[in-house]
Amino acid sequence: MEDFLVIDAIRKRFGNHPALDGVSLQIREGEVFSLLGPSGCGKTTLLRLIAGFDSPDSGQILLQGRNVAGLPPEKRPVNTVFQNYALFPHLSIRENIAFGPKMAGWARSQISSEVARMLALVKMEDQADKLPSQISGGQKQRVAIARALVNKPRVLLLDEPLAALDLKLRQHLLVELAALHREVGTTFVYVTHDQAEAMSLSHRIAVMNAGRVEQVDVPESLYRAPRTPFVASFIGDTNLLAGSITGTSSNGCKVTVPGLGVLEIRPETPITVGDQVTLSLRPEDLSLTDGKDSDPSLVGVVDEVIYFGAFTRYWVTSSNQRLLVQTHGKAAWARGDAVRVAVDPGTLHIVEMKSSVQ
Repeated sequence: MEDFLVIDAIRKRFGNHPALDGVSLQIREGEVFSLLGPSGCGKTTLLRLIAGFDSPDSGQILLQGRNVAGLPPEKRPVNTVFQNYALFPHLSIRENIAFGPKMAGWARSQISSEVARMLALVKMEDQADKLPSQISGGQKQRVAIARALVNKPRVLLLDEPLAALDLKLRQHLLVELAALHREVGTTFVYVTHDQAEAMSLSHRIAVMNAGRVEQVDVPESLYRAPRTPFVASFIGDTNLLAGSITGTSSNGCKVTVPGLGVLEIRPETPITVGDQVTLSLRPEDLSLTDGKDSDPSLVGVVDEVIYFGAFTRYWVTSSNQRLLVQTHGKAAWARGDAVRVAVDPGTLHIVEMKSSVQ
């Protein structure tokens, strides 16, 4: 896959607020690329710039090498699926899908065949003559996607398309979206604040924060090798631990963490003795025991337990740390229990470093 949609140093301000602060991205043809971040991070603003609904203050939006930043929406080979569906309430499902091709002047026979293909693709053939008010929210979203795809855009923009649906329906439609993408092969740019949606659907994800891109990577690398504390804490749950480099070893370096003692890790970048680091440690990479043979480990008291069915979460507090621990199955420990939290040093990952060299 080649980089065919390039966001180059895009800046956008609304009054004194920098919505986008020099964002650059390379999106490959045919991939599902997600813009993930909290409300106000700039992801929807960037989507609107790609669609042509707004113009950047500076920078370029290159589609196959052509700068489209100055083109109106109707001149771009891009279509958008909105959270609120934006269907015409007075038109049938079939007529909603056919609207774009009619405006483009397609022949009647071509419109008929392409609308039929889209109806089959989104499994709505038996609902084709109903009005939007007569179908469910999930069905409306399918129609909105079919209407956006019928004109064969080079890029399909999806702006929080599942946010208005309940959890079970969102999970079902995520599977359908993945299958639909495999069928049509169109490049999807997917905006969401939901980490699970982005992780399950995307080939790559750009994690955004305060108008900037913190990291672009495949889902597994974002989870296992986050590059900043924000990415580590926004993608799933993690324990962020402060430590200092106190020595070296044949396999890496030694980090002293209050409450856990000295840990040995393998840093990905050069570090020196005296550097201050922040470590990410996922809850499922910890275990609980009442024994004395776990090293390194932390002794503490369980102060909260939440059972989720497939797993249980514990919050364990000591005088130096408060750790979130996740274990499989039903709860084996109760509030007030004294426990030992065992740490596997191989699961620690440095997400921030402050050099001791000034």
